[in-house]
Amino acid sequence: MALKTYQLLLIEDDIPLAELVSDYLNDFEFNVTCVNCGQDAIAHVKNSDFDLVLCDIMLPDINGFELLPSLSLSPQIPVLFLTAMTDSVSQIKGLNAGAADYILKPVDPEVLLARVRANIRMMERRTQSTALTLGNLFLDKATAQATYHGKRLDLTAQDFQIIWYFAMRGDDIVDRDSLFQDIIGRTYDGKDRAADLRISRLRKKLSAVGLEELTIVSIRNKGYVFKYWAHLNNA
Repeated sequence: MALKTYQLLLIEDDIPLAELVSDYLNDFEFNVTCVNCGQDAIAHVKNSDFDLVLCDIMLPDINGFELLPSLSLSPQIPVLFLTAMTDSVSQIKGLNAGAADYILKPVDPEVLLARVRANIRMMERRTQSTALTLGNLFLDKATAQATYHGKRLDLTAQDFQIIWYFAMRGDDIVDRDSLFQDIIGRTYDGKDRAADLRISRLRKKLSAVGLEELTIVSIRNKGYVFKYWAHLNNA
């Protein structure tokens, strides 16, 4: 049985290194597309479907931190930094910005392959999951129902969609552009409050049944993030 082939975008301005990485990964279950600058990367992610992105930080036209939001068109697609910036400040910045992983150069090819595969597996578990338990909260995607302490919550289909959407993203910040495209179904114009209103109504419903440990937190100038306090406190 043939292995599934995954589409991988490699953003690297060091041409010899890009060729080495792509040649190595192409020998396995990956089809690697290489670009050498941020603008080319943006064009590719808009016009092609990728399963994973490997991105250098020090690019000739834009740094990887600034490029990251344009690469994260779908929160399900992991973006991994592959960089020579080894300081802890950069690593924390990259992971807090939403990168799925931060890989330091030079990296052993087998280690790189293992990290890429691990992130692919995590992505597939997220997309294929049909049920999720967070403490006393149970989410059933197949029926679009949520129960808390065994009692069904009175949620609309859209309420459930919002909870599931955020729960699948863990601690990742969801920007308003992505939220509007994926939940509201239109482009965010910078003023539209539809998403804010729906999240506010959902918060009130959850609070009304005593589900205080779950909330969707607003991050100023960035978007929203899902927090399940009981889950975090037990981690």
